[in-house]
Amino acid sequence: MRLRQSRLDRVIGVPVPAADVEQLLGGIGFVLTPDAAATDGLAWTVQPPAWRHDVEGEVDLIEDVARLIGFDALPDELRPFRPGTVPDHPLVTATRRVREALVADGLLEARPLPFVRGDDATHPRVANPLADDAPHLRTRALDSLAERAEYNLTRMQGDVRLFEIGSVFAPRPGEALPAETLVAAAVVMGHRRPPHFTEPKPPVFDAWDAKALGERMARAAYPDAAVALVPASDAAGDVLWQVRAADRTVGTVRRLALDAPVWAAPAFGVEVTLGPVDSAHVAAPGANVWPATVAAQAGVPDAQHVRVRPLPTTPAVEFDLALVVPDAVPAAEVERVLRAYGGDTLERVAVFDEFRGAGVPAGARSLAWRVVLRDPARTLRDKEVAGRRQKLLQALERELGVRPRAEG
Repeated sequence: MRLRQSRLDRVIGVPVPAADVEQLLGGIGFVLTPDAAATDGLAWTVQPPAWRHDVEGEVDLIEDVARLIGFDALPDELRPFRPGTVPDHPLVTATRRVREALVADGLLEARPLPFVRGDDATHPRVANPLADDAPHLRTRALDSLAERAEYNLTRMQGDVRLFEIGSVFAPRPGEALPAETLVAAAVVMGHRRPPHFTEPKPPVFDAWDAKALGERMARAAYPDAAVALVPASDAAGDVLWQVRAADRTVGTVRRLALDAPVWAAPAFGVEVTLGPVDSAHVAAPGANVWPATVAAQAGVPDAQHVRVRPLPTTPAVEFDLALVVPDAVPAAEVERVLRAYGGDTLERVAVFDEFRGAGVPAGARSLAWRVVLRDPARTLRDKEVAGRRQKLLQALERELGVRPRAEG
């Protein structure tokens, strides 16, 4: 079997020198031969000793290396690791940066539902709304955060620092789904920091605090672009600044009009666009674009596809066959006959040892095969297993001239 250095280091969690791998496995009877044709880094072809019937794959070899090093000598902390090489979507990385920046500024993340009371002309209507008083999808995330701020004010909580990263929607005539955009929004009002005996009445958030917050959000969302906040014109109403990145408008800083008591401080909101969300159909209804499905529709045999099978609930029966196989007969031919005559209860067959030497005729080698039988509905009886074993031996001798190795 094959052992890759890269796979071994990844599973164990620390790099293991190649010389140590060869010394550790060689010391317990494994024979390691460097694979000169390997194209994926250092690798070995490993021959397990004949008595190690438990070694069936690469991961078993890695377990032996870890055991010989000592499990207590291996690091037990969780380390960063990517299970694949596909990078994160740009929206995912932008979301992560903005969230970390806002949490560092002391804001709390909210997850409100995106449903509001709007107008059919400006808001997409939901076909089956959760509530009759909120049948539309929002066009601004600040609308949802404003409701959260009002909820806090009704409970005498005037210090609000909330943010949300979520989707907003716009009507798209002629399309089945509205246009969806991912945005980051924040609402601040009340004291900048909690009261302290050294400062019983801290200052409250003002427009300049909101401007600084908008700049930090834009820089986190667009780290490679030049960010600027441009004062809005008087006709813009409650908009104080427009957030621009790379000479395009990506958000606004505005004063929020809330249903607030007289003691409440002014509220300010920031909303920055992160990017559009693709909601188009990947394929037509009932179809799929994955190559495996396309190939299956083109007539590829079903045997080439991986099938998911439930975990077995009945015990398996294992037995080994030591066979004297002529050098002219490939091991694949022996496996073909075993599978052909294994019957419906054959679960797995694998070769695990090869021997040449005393007791084996010249021009032949001894191959040891492990056969696993299992019935999914009941436990196999000894008589059935013995009959299946005898049938396999008769088929091998009849078709390939392969006989069992004599014990002696």
